[in-house]
Amino acid sequence: MNGPELIRCDPDHLLTVEEVARMLGMSTAWVRQHSSGLRQPAIPSVKLGKSVRFRRHRVLEFIASMERVA
Repeated sequence: MNGPELIRCDPDHLLTVEEVARMLGMSTAWVRQHSSGLRQPAIPSVKLGKSVRFRRHRVLEFIASMERVA
């Protein structure tokens, strides 16, 4: 594996707001609000200047933590 394939499979690869929104099926505004702490549940994020990024494995953990068994 090399190039873009390696980046996509790396669990520490940083995702953009748009990529996380697509993963979750939510709007970018929803992702921004939940990553900034304005809304709960909070999505773990990395602040880089004015940009926000997300570690892929932390987003997957977030999704798993939201799973309900009813």
